[in-house]
Amino acid sequence: MPAKKTSKTHDVDGRELRKGDTVATLTDNVTAKVTDIVVETDLTSFVCLRPVHRPFSKGVWHAADQVQRIAVAKRDEK
Repeated sequence: MPAKKTSKTHDVDGRELRKGDTVATLTDNVTAKVTDIVVETDLTSFVCLRPVHRPFSKGVWHAADQVQRIAVAKRDEK
Protein backbone atom coordinates (compact mmCIF):
# COMPACT_ATOMS: atom_id res chain seq x y z
CA MET A 1 0.00 0.00 0.00
CA PRO A 2 1.58 3.34 -1.02
CA ALA A 3 1.93 6.17 1.47
CA LYS A 4 -0.74 8.88 1.37
CA LYS A 5 -0.26 12.52 2.32
CA THR A 6 -2.32 13.76 5.23
CA SER A 7 -2.72 17.04 7.08
CA LYS A 8 -2.23 15.80 10.65
CA THR A 9 -0.97 12.95 12.80
CA HIS A 10 0.01 12.41 16.47
CA ASP A 11 3.34 12.53 18.30
CA VAL A 12 4.70 10.21 20.99
CA ASP A 13 2.48 11.86 23.64
CA GLY A 14 -0.66 11.63 21.50
CA ARG A 15 -0.75 15.37 20.73
CA GLU A 16 -1.75 16.48 17.25
CA LEU A 17 1.02 17.34 14.77
CA ARG A 18 0.53 19.48 11.67
CA LYS A 19 2.80 21.08 9.10
CA GLY A 20 4.81 23.95 10.56
CA ASP A 21 4.85 22.64 14.13
CA THR A 22 8.20 22.52 15.92
CA VAL A 23 9.23 19.13 17.28
CA ALA A 24 12.19 17.47 18.95
CA THR A 25 13.31 14.00 17.90
CA LEU A 26 13.65 11.43 20.67
CA THR A 27 16.59 9.60 19.12
CA ASP A 28 19.06 12.34 18.16
CA ASN A 29 17.75 15.43 20.00
CA VAL A 30 17.25 17.63 16.94
CA THR A 31 14.80 20.53 16.97
CA ALA A 32 12.98 20.69 13.65
CA LYS A 33 9.92 21.92 11.76
CA VAL A 34 7.40 19.49 10.26
CA THR A 35 7.35 19.99 6.48
CA ASP A 36 5.28 17.01 5.33
CA ILE A 37 3.20 14.16 6.76
CA VAL A 38 2.37 10.77 5.20
CA VAL A 39 0.47 7.70 6.43
CA GLU A 40 1.48 4.21 5.32
CA THR A 41 -1.08 2.24 7.34
CA ASP A 42 -3.68 3.16 9.93
CA LEU A 43 -1.04 2.77 12.64
CA THR A 44 2.12 4.03 10.94
CA SER A 45 2.71 7.65 10.00
CA PHE A 46 5.88 9.53 9.14
CA VAL A 47 6.83 13.21 9.30
CA CYS A 48 9.41 14.99 7.18
CA LEU A 49 11.52 17.22 9.41
CA ARG A 50 13.73 20.16 8.45
CA PRO A 51 16.21 21.11 11.20
CA VAL A 52 15.64 24.64 12.50
CA HIS A 53 19.33 25.52 12.13
CA ARG A 54 19.29 24.51 8.41
CA PRO A 55 16.44 26.48 6.76
CA PHE A 56 17.29 25.48 3.18
CA SER A 57 18.06 21.80 3.69
CA LYS A 58 16.00 18.86 2.53
CA GLY A 59 13.88 17.17 5.13
CA VAL A 60 14.61 13.88 6.87
CA TRP A 61 11.79 11.37 7.44
CA HIS A 62 11.07 10.16 10.99
CA ALA A 63 8.33 8.01 12.45
CA ALA A 64 5.72 10.29 14.01
CA ASP A 65 5.80 8.32 17.25
CA GLN A 66 9.51 9.17 17.63
CA VAL A 67 9.03 12.95 17.83
CA GLN A 68 7.61 15.23 20.51
CA ARG A 69 5.81 18.49 19.76
CA ILE A 70 7.34 21.51 21.50
CA ALA A 71 5.58 24.40 19.72
CA VAL A 72 2.47 24.83 17.59
CA ALA A 73 2.68 26.84 14.36
CA LYS A 74 0.41 29.85 13.85
CA ARG A 75 -2.53 28.92 11.70
CA ASP A 76 -4.81 31.23 9.76
CA GLU A 77 -8.40 30.77 10.85
CA LYS A 78 -10.84 31.07 7.95
